[in-house]
Amino acid sequence: MEVVEKYKEGFKPTNNTFLNEERSKKIILILFALFFVYIIGFFIFAYNLNFKDTSPNEPTDAIIVLTGEQKRITDSIKEFANGNAKKLFISGIYKQSSLEKLIDKTINDLQKGKLLKTSKDNLKSRIFMGRAENTIENGLESANWIKRNNIESIRLMTSYYHMPRSKLIFEKYIPHIRIIEHPITFSEQKPSILSNKQLLKLTFSEYNKYILTYLWNKAGFESTFILKIQENL
Repeated sequence: MEVVEKYKEGFKPTNNTFLNEERSKKIILILFALFFVYIIGFFIFAYNLNFKDTSPNEPTDAIIVLTGEQKRITDSIKEFANGNAKKLFISGIYKQSSLEKLIDKTINDLQKGKLLKTSKDNLKSRIFMGRAENTIENGLESANWIKRNNIESIRLMTSYYHMPRSKLIFEKYIPHIRIIEHPITFSEQKPSILSNKQLLKLTFSEYNKYILTYLWNKAGFESTFILKIQENL
């Protein structure tokens, strides 16, 4: 009997055991709360995506378009042809020959439709190209181009899901420039993010990159350090 009693006594819970259990419960609750906020944040991010140009025909010193989908470039050239900006800067990597052909085709189509307000040569002479390989480099090379050309206002054109992070990065590198958001969509109707798996995955990835960029900027670190991390998201 004495052996049994001692055996039982050996497994009596100590104060440290209770403390560890309490800490574990608190950690689990904190993690659950953070996950809940993270998920709610995604729905808020997706809901607040802007799908329309809020300032149509408002003039700016320049239009800056970030390469990606072809429609970004064609839409930016059409906007530029309206005469509401003095210069167009295409920021990003795009095969040079393909880009020049796309520019020529778009301008020729506008010319045929009598939508050009100036000559083709004049329009092309005011189109400039960059070499950025990602969104952070878009911001950096655009900031340099803006300073060299004494630009005070821009119309920023990119895909609607890409706009929040792009504007966040541009505001970091060119905080005193007036930026008009011009999100590009791929259909006349507002896309349904939750019912489209590909779009959902794309938006979720962009949400994660936005959080990472926001936190990194708030911490005051250089954004170039997060490039490799973002590439894997």
